[in-house]
Amino acid sequence: MDMELRRVTLEGYRPVYHTAFTQEETLESIVPDAMPDVLRIVSAWGRACLKDREAGEGMLRVTGTAQVTVLYIPEGEEAPRPLEVTIPFQCSRDDPALRAGCPVTAEVTLAAADARTVNPRKLLTRCQLSVWAAAYEEDAREIASDAVGEGLEKRLVPRKFWRVPEVREKAFAFSDVLRPPASKPEMEELLNARTELGAMDAKFIGKKLVLKGELELTALYRGGGQLCAARFELPFSQIVDMGDAPEDAEPEVTVAVRSAGCRLADGELEVSVEALVQAALWACQPVTVLEDAYGVGESVDVERAPVTLCTAAERTARREMGRRLCESGVPAKQVLDCAAAVSSVESVPLEGGAEYTAQVEASVLYLSEDDALCASTVTIPVTGRAELPQGAECTCRCRAVGETTAVPVTGGIEVRCEVEFAFSAVRSEQVWAVSELRPGTAPADVQRPSVVIRRMGAGETLWDAAKACGSAVADIRAANDLPDQEGAEGALLLIPTRR
Repeated sequence: MDMELRRVTLEGYRPVYHTAFTQEETLESIVPDAMPDVLRIVSAWGRACLKDREAGEGMLRVTGTAQVTVLYIPEGEEAPRPLEVTIPFQCSRDDPALRAGCPVTAEVTLAAADARTVNPRKLLTRCQLSVWAAAYEEDAREIASDAVGEGLEKRLVPRKFWRVPEVREKAFAFSDVLRPPASKPEMEELLNARTELGAMDAKFIGKKLVLKGELELTALYRGGGQLCAARFELPFSQIVDMGDAPEDAEPEVTVAVRSAGCRLADGELEVSVEALVQAALWACQPVTVLEDAYGVGESVDVERAPVTLCTAAERTARREMGRRLCESGVPAKQVLDCAAAVSSVESVPLEGGAEYTAQVEASVLYLSEDDALCASTVTIPVTGRAELPQGAECTCRCRAVGETTAVPVTGGIEVRCEVEFAFSAVRSEQVWAVSELRPGTAPADVQRPSVVIRRMGAGETLWDAAKACGSAVADIRAANDLPDQEGAEGALLLIPTRR
C-alpha cells in the first residue's frame, strides 16, 4: 500500500518575550563654572533617548541616555536658569526564552525626574525610566496538511495560524525651523524644550509600511520681559519596505527617539530629531491540519504529535481620560507648562477580559500670585478595560497622548490627561497532527463482520465510531441517513465495514 504524507512549512517569527518595567537612575553633577550657584531648584523634566537594544543568550539589554533640564533660581537672581544633565542608562532583563540575535523592539520614556542640591555647586538628579520591550525569534516548522493513499480516512481540520512574517526597522531624521505664534512674544532665551511623540497612523500598502506621525514640542522661553510657553506640532512620515510580507498584514509599530536637539538662533527654534521606526507585522495564514488518519480495509500505522499554533491575535486601542487635583504649595496664577508620562501599568483579570490601570506622573510649572516660578507634581490613575478571547495572553502598552491641560482652581491645579491603551491579545493552542504514516503490521487476513451495530457513547463523533470499527464516515452517514458527522448520543447506528 503506497501512501505519502504531505507537509506545509510555517515560517515567520514568534514573540518569545515581552516586558514592561521601571528603573531609576541618579547622577551627581557639578554646576559649570560659567553658571551661578544654585539657590532653589524649581523643576526637572526631560526625555529619554534610545541608543540600542539587543538580545543575548537568556538576556535582553536596552541602553540610552536621559536628558534632563533642571530649572533653578540662582543666588542673587530672580530669573530661572536651565542646567542640562545627561544621565546614561542601561536596562537589562534575564529570561531563558531569549536567544542571541533575536530582533528586539523597545521604547523608553522618562516618566518622572527631580533634582536636589548637595551644595550650591553640586546637584543630585534622579529620573524614573519606563521601559517596554519585545523580542521575536525566527520560527519554521513543518506540519502535516494532507496524505495520499488508497483506503485512507483522514481528519482534515482548517485552522488559522497567526504569525509575524517580518520584523523591520528604519532610522530616519528630520528637522524644522519654528517661530512662536503671532500671539506670543518673540523668543529671547530658551529655557527648556520638551519633545513628545504625538498621534501616529500606520498602514500597510502593498509591500510598504506607510507611517505618519507628529512630534509635539513645547518650548519654555523668556520673551518680552516674561516667561512664555509655545507648543508646536512637527509632522513626519516614513515608508518602510517590509520585504515579502503578505498584503493583508497588520502592523504593530513603535517609534523611538534616539536624539533631539533644539537651539535658539535669531528668534527662531532650530529643531533636529533622529528617530527609529520599529515594526512587527502580524498576518493570518489559513492552514489545513491533518489531525488523524486510519486505513479502511488495510492496516495503517499512524503516529501523532502535538503542535503549538498561535490561533488568535487581536490588537485594539482605546483612549481614556483622567483628572486629579494637584495640590500646589502656593496659589497658582498662571500655568506655563504641564507634562505627563505613564510610569507603570497594573492589570486585574476580569471575566471576559482584564482591567489595566496606568499611573500617570504629571508635572506642572506655574507662576504664583507674586510671579514666583513654582512646580508641583501629581500622580493620576487612568483605567482602561480590554475584552480578550478566552485563553488569550494580553500585553498592554500605555502612553500619554494629546495635550495635558492644567487649570488653576480653588485648592490647587486641576490636571487632565489622556492615555492611549494599546492591547495585543495572543492565544496559542496545542493541536494534534499526524507526524508519521506508514503501512501497518497487522495481519491482512483478519475476518470482520460486514455490518456492526454500535451505540454512540457520550461525546463520541462519527469519526470515533468509524475509526474504531475500521469503517468510513461517508459509509456510516449513508447507511443511517445522517446529515452531518455528529452522531446522536446514545443512538444505535449501523456501521458497514470493508473487508
